[in-house]
Amino acid sequence: MDKKKYQICGIFFEIDLYSEKYKIADLFKDPEPYNLYINYHILECNNDEKVQERIIINDDDNTSVELKQEGFVINTDISSIVKKDYNHQFSLFGNKGIVQKYILHILETKYNRIVFHGCALINKDNEIIIGLGQSGSGKSSLINVALQNGWKLLSTEQTAIDKDMFIYKGNVYDNVSPLSKELVSKKLIEAVILHEKRLVEPLGQKIFVDMREYETNKNKIKIDFNKLTIINVDFNGKNKNMCNIEDKDYLLRIFQVSASDKISFPAIIRNSLINFPYIGNAIVREGVIDTLIKSNANKIILSNGFTGFELFFNNRDRR
Repeated sequence: MDKKKYQICGIFFEIDLYSEKYKIADLFKDPEPYNLYINYHILECNNDEKVQERIIINDDDNTSVELKQEGFVINTDISSIVKKDYNHQFSLFGNKGIVQKYILHILETKYNRIVFHGCALINKDNEIIIGLGQSGSGKSSLINVALQNGWKLLSTEQTAIDKDMFIYKGNVYDNVSPLSKELVSKKLIEAVILHEKRLVEPLGQKIFVDMREYETNKNKIKIDFNKLTIINVDFNGKNKNMCNIEDKDYLLRIFQVSASDKISFPAIIRNSLINFPYIGNAIVREGVIDTLIKSNANKIILSNGFTGFELFFNNRDRR
């Protein structure tokens, strides 16, 4: 058996792998596995840390997933699910993968933390920006303009907030479309060199940019609503379905595929469905949403691309 401890979103996980073919290092290569590193802040921990959650992976032919007293137990032929697919949903760590959904489940049901699809930045005065939006809305552009204005990264892709209004450090690897390479190459801060990019999706759907140089050293911070700006990011300003940032339905739509939903994922070996009930804590989710909406945080829609983002920060500096 091989085992290692990781801190994921402030929670200490132990991964126990029972395999003659693989080691933990094979499954947790930085910045792989793509989905976990793009979603969470992951640190390898020493053996002195007290384990809070355990994920047990058995490399065998009996495909099943179970929640047991000793931990979350995954039984499968590992060689069949570590492969990368277009959207990673058939992988161990994919966007709809086994471990990803379990972590969402644990965060929401046990630790009262919910996850938004959005970036988060912080400055030296502990002011926080949360940039929310769908894929392609301009979150990466917002990040880079903010970094050029002296802000630090809390997260690039997913933002976790708990019921006590602590915001947690998330991933600091960005993923941008290669179709925007010319635009990005002109506007990315000088230290982010595109020829050092790492392609982690097949057919080059995304450019994976290591942004760790610009991350904050704070692992979590209590949100001061007087210093919080929530931005609905719309790069082109042409989204016909643009909703007001104070619309509760809008905020609910930009959760990551929620741990509160019942998620079924394909059993790779048997080509059937395993139903695993990810029942979330609706009270926590509603509470966090209501708190954000009713707060006196600055809530805006930010569009018009780089020009709009630059004007936003220039106006802040003049205040």
